[in-house]
Amino acid sequence: MRLILLIIMFCSGNGLAQVDGAAEAESAMENHAVNLATNISSAFTSDLPSGNTQNLLPHLQCIFKQMQRDYSVHVIPWRRAYQDVKSNRIDGFFTAVPMRQVDPYAVLSSPLVLESWYWFWRVDTIAPESWREGYKLGSILGSQQETWLGEAGYKVDMSANNLPQLIKLLQSKRIDVILADREHFVQAAKELKIDANNFQSRFFRYVPLGVYFNEQFLNHNPDFLARFNQLITGCATARFSVSDYERQQIKELLMRKIERWKRLPKLEAVLKERNLKTRRFSKQEIAERDKKWAQAFMQDDFSYSIELVDQELSAHLREIKKQSQDVITEIIVTDARGLNVAISDMTSDYWQGDEEKFTAVFSQPANTMHFGDINYDESTKRFQLHLSVPLYTEEKFEPLGVMVFGVDVEKVLSQAQ
Repeated sequence: MRLILLIIMFCSGNGLAQVDGAAEAESAMENHAVNLATNISSAFTSDLPSGNTQNLLPHLQCIFKQMQRDYSVHVIPWRRAYQDVKSNRIDGFFTAVPMRQVDPYAVLSSPLVLESWYWFWRVDTIAPESWREGYKLGSILGSQQETWLGEAGYKVDMSANNLPQLIKLLQSKRIDVILADREHFVQAAKELKIDANNFQSRFFRYVPLGVYFNEQFLNHNPDFLARFNQLITGCATARFSVSDYERQQIKELLMRKIERWKRLPKLEAVLKERNLKTRRFSKQEIAERDKKWAQAFMQDDFSYSIELVDQELSAHLREIKKQSQDVITEIIVTDARGLNVAISDMTSDYWQGDEEKFTAVFSQPANTMHFGDINYDESTKRFQLHLSVPLYTEEKFEPLGVMVFGVDVEKVLSQAQ
């Protein structure tokens, strides 16, 4: 009997040791240094840091510091990075475009970098609707563009080590077109002492670049990706915004239309009447209305908001949105306190008065046009920003409020070419 008891105790102790060992291994897996890879690639060069890529390491350092996780970064070629993630030799690689061949065994984070891709070609070349056939396409070896072009079924006829080399190939007519980030293209042309305006260009798309994390790593660290994504914005060294060139393109396309929309029938009369009423509101009353609106929004109850906005003017805004062919995603008209007067779509809050889209333009010169940051909506895959302008009375030029437009940036830039 004593022998049996000793055997049971030995087996039980061994079992406990196995359980403790498994728990320790699991804990070690969740706390080991995150092993990342990059080729430090950008549209400018395939092997040297440049442009936005220089900001990535401080960005990652901030994120991992707040997550209290150690990490390491190794520079390796892209093709090896794909294989090492697939075979679980590394935990992730950056920065990357979405790739079908990687998606089965890795998950892409929210964007760390936003690039603005344009087609560039010589002035002696007539641009077609598509560059897929009959034109020689060049790309940087190992770049995001080369990866994307391959995924999309484009044939790359010639590769170069960096963008200056690629521009030389374009100039010498060995290739007909380049797909590159506009900022990087201008930088490379400047390095070659070439005026970037000597080339024709057409906006193609915005491209979010993130970190591909190994699925096995994420399975062992179930809360990791959500926390990583949550910290991206706060740790960013720069916000996503349209360039000066793109801002000018959007202005040229929308300015005349916006000037017309600022003179909608009854708009001035509605705002004058609303301002007489709301200028008596205390800060507490505004806060209470805003809180009640937000609560109703969360419950999909729009009965309260309908009482607070002008329905006829809101109908005009919906018609403008409809006629814009998806360029305009929403329109808000506020009074002089920043309170909603008319809306094309339900908003999450009633008071806009503490937000930059209101404060940056109210009472500013009439031609002021404020561009907010670009926001990437993961669910709709759309890049949007808020564009706002001040509203004034026509005769006495007294400030009335603000008109805010949600703009699909890709759509408007595609139309601006």
